[in-house]
Amino acid sequence: MKILQSVTWITLFLWLLCSPPALAQPVSSPEANREALKSLLEDLRNKIDEADKRMIAHPRFIEELRSLVERYKAKLREVFLFEDFSDGNYTKNPEWSVRAGQFQITSAYRLRSRVRITPPAQGSSSEEEEKPLEILLRELLKSADKKRRDEPSAPAVRQAVIRTLARIGPAFEMDLSFVSESTWGAMELVLLGGSPLVPRYRLIYKAAPSRERPIEIVRVRGSRSYIIESATQYPALDDGATHRIQWMRDATGHMQVLVDGKEILSTVELFYRDDFKGLALVNRGGTYEWGPIKILQAEKATQP
Repeated sequence: MKILQSVTWITLFLWLLCSPPALAQPVSSPEANREALKSLLEDLRNKIDEADKRMIAHPRFIEELRSLVERYKAKLREVFLFEDFSDGNYTKNPEWSVRAGQFQITSAYRLRSRVRITPPAQGSSSEEEEKPLEILLRELLKSADKKRRDEPSAPAVRQAVIRTLARIGPAFEMDLSFVSESTWGAMELVLLGGSPLVPRYRLIYKAAPSRERPIEIVRVRGSRSYIIESATQYPALDDGATHRIQWMRDATGHMQVLVDGKEILSTVELFYRDDFKGLALVNRGGTYEWGPIKILQAEKATQP
């Protein structure tokens, strides 16, 4: 009876731990959570085996518990990248490389970047500014071992770029906290690939969002960029408060963007099927803070 009670209590605790409300909490240390759940599942499996050998529980109940264990073992997803800046720097664990501009760690352990920008005069074309920015971003994200060439004749473009290397699977879930105190400009989350490193996918948030300035997912191929999808909702995130952004793509190519738990963009995109090699954060005008940042393997679809 004691063993059966233990199994029941562990099952209840596991359900509470992994129920949707718990999983919906903001980013926390993935390794600690993963190891705790792994240990819990192992203990539960041992208790189930013991109860089965001693025949003190109904066989159907035992099988249901085993099925529950297998279901939650599938939730032990690989963590591709985790950074909470709790060590007070961005130079190790993991190592970030500044490619342009300046970054600092705040007292709240977030990565901060400020790039001064003036809103364009009425009637000017922001589309005309896009191409040189993309070209410069591509140059800034070349591999670290390649020497950078001096281009004194190139026009100065104000932006900040930082990147870190990590193997990120094609099916991923990016989850990060984000603060904007901007009145104009944009920030990007960039998945990198190739050799030398170049942008593959860009999630673009434009400050002061509107129908003309939506959140977008852009695919980069060679020297060209293609807008995959634009958001149909325009959440105002420039209030200095902490917001949560989730960018996900599963094995079937279903791609989503959630802001504070609400879906604002959904599409299907399977052009790049290889692993990505890193993540870049880009400030193209404004004041932004990032962290914690977590990228993990996308959750597998539940079998019916």
